[in-house]
Amino acid sequence: MKYLIATVLLSSIICVPTFGEKRKADFQKGQILKAEKLPAQPNPNGDTASDAQPDLGVYTYEVFIQVGETVYTTQLATSDPSGAEFSAGSEVQARVSKTILYLKRPSGSEVEARIVGRKKAETN
Repeated sequence: MKYLIATVLLSSIICVPTFGEKRKADFQKGQILKAEKLPAQPNPNGDTASDAQPDLGVYTYEVFIQVGETVYTTQLATSDPSGAEFSAGSEVQARVSKTILYLKRPSGSEVEARIVGRKKAETN
């Protein structure tokens, strides 16, 4: 019985890092089709609607990204006013979850884009 428990524990310890590596490898090649800057959003720190001022340090973009045969409509908040990092025609490494599209920056860090829509990509 002790042998069985030791075997199960040992195999669990060996398999856990493998599952973690799989998670990192879920990134796939994507293409940014279009990026549009959205109007400034009110800062949620105001007390009432009249107090709400736009958050001047955050810029929100609607970004259309094709990953495989799906086009995702996302909203991406960034401190980059030009949005050049995610411009139309650029390739990007992306990982899809239920509500978030994770985009890998050239530096290797990740940024989260909220998925607001998805549709099948058009074939030419």
